[in-house]
Amino acid sequence: MSWIFPIVLLLGMLYLRRNYASIKGWFGEAFANRILSKLDPEQYTVFHDIYVPTEEGGTTQLDHIVTSPYGIFVIETKHYEGWIFGKEDQRNWTQVIYKRKEKLFNPVWQNAGHIKALKSYLNTEDNTFYSIIAFSNNSTLKFTEPFTKARVLQFSHLLQVIHEYSTPVNSKRDLQLINAAIEKLKIVDKKQKQQVKKEHVTSIKVKKAAQKRLATSSSCPKCGSNLVMRQGKFGQFQGCSNYPKCRYTRQMSS
Repeated sequence: MSWIFPIVLLLGMLYLRRNYASIKGWFGEAFANRILSKLDPEQYTVFHDIYVPTEEGGTTQLDHIVTSPYGIFVIETKHYEGWIFGKEDQRNWTQVIYKRKEKLFNPVWQNAGHIKALKSYLNTEDNTFYSIIAFSNNSTLKFTEPFTKARVLQFSHLLQVIHEYSTPVNSKRDLQLINAAIEKLKIVDKKQKQQVKKEHVTSIKVKKAAQKRLATSSSCPKCGSNLVMRQGKFGQFQGCSNYPKCRYTRQMSS
């Protein structure tokens, strides 16, 4: 039976290697959970791992939502090590560990999509939403320009930044309605959550595959008109030349 342990160890190592990104992300979210649990529950309500419906019919996963009289904080956690380089208007940022470089999609853009979906779900367009990107304390943030659309920081500064916002913008009644709406998105049953997560991952893969197929096309898939390059607040994208009759847009590939 001495052969069992090496096999179990090998299977465990293979599992960890295959699921490394997910496990690393889970640890980052769990660490942020512990930090956010220190917020005053009389003032702040914290939600974790919430799947919000999107206008396209899918879902987007929000790591953390903190509601308060001082605003709604949408927090994207990145449990990354090494040096992190990037600018607010760059599609991809760079992680450098020794001589190895890895790309990551601009988390400011990513969280902007999360906030857009949450605003749509809550049916509000006010400006009481704050975007926070929280990196691991093991990372070194090498940004050379300030950010205007999000606060980008390390886990250790998370509470400090949240407490910087001290002007009330939401009434007690507003918060009750907001919290009740978000509460409906919480999934307690583990099997149901696994299914939702599976469908979420599948929809992302389908979307990426569709974007890849369209990458070589210069025609609008909705009306057949030509696609033209446009500049938006989050960078370049392709839009239909038949705008405003056709509002199709396509983000540029990485």
